Amino acid sequence: MGKITDITKQKRNKTRVNIFIDGEFVCGLDEVAVASARFKIGDEISADEFKNLVKKSELNSAFERAVGYLGLAPRARKEISRYLKDKGYDGEVIDATLAKLDAYHYIDDYGYAQTYIKSKSKKYGAFRIAAELRQKGIPSDIIYELLDEGADDSALQVARKYLSSHKSADKQKLKRFLAGRGFSWDGISSAVTALSQEGAFDNIYDDQTEETEDYD
Repeated sequence: MGKITDITKQKRNKTRVNIFIDGEFVCGLDEVAVASARFKIGDEISADEFKNLVKKSELNSAFERAVGYLGLAPRARKEISRYLKDKGYDGEVIDATLAKLDAYHYIDDYGYAQTYIKSKSKKYGAFRIAAELRQKGIPSDIIYELLDEGADDSALQVARKYLSSHKSADKQKLKRFLAGRGFSWDGISSAVTALSQEGAFDNIYDDQTEETEDYD
């Protein structure tokens, strides 16, 4: 391909260097990748060697970006893949980056889903949480294992909190609210029945016919 005639640090990004071949600027590369390949000014570099160097530089860059992205908040594997794709990395680099993240135990969809469910179940039902996890790319088998969509134990807790700030809410309003939060019909029905037995609706005039609409 030619001779490396200069290697200079980039002013805006100190982790990257500019590569000049035969006196012409070619591209910017990761400094660690260049150093580890032991290329220096005056060395001849073939097209294949340069191609491999670029690929290694891309991998280092993608890994650093992924780690920075993870540093902001936990991420699902698919979220990281989408993020790197949006940044312009090709599939080969993305796959290699994910494999490296796996090796460092930086990504764990199962653990991510467990934490997500625990934090969201205080406000939302299983249907909504499952939909959000699918959107984040969590595999269905993990969702189904961790999340029983037929049982919403927190529906009653959420319903009590809602009624505490909506004194005039009747059963139908409560049902619609819980359905909007993603709770199953069984969870909603169980919560409303429990609250009725506690007398939560005794002072509310509600002559509406009980809704039989299936919220699942």
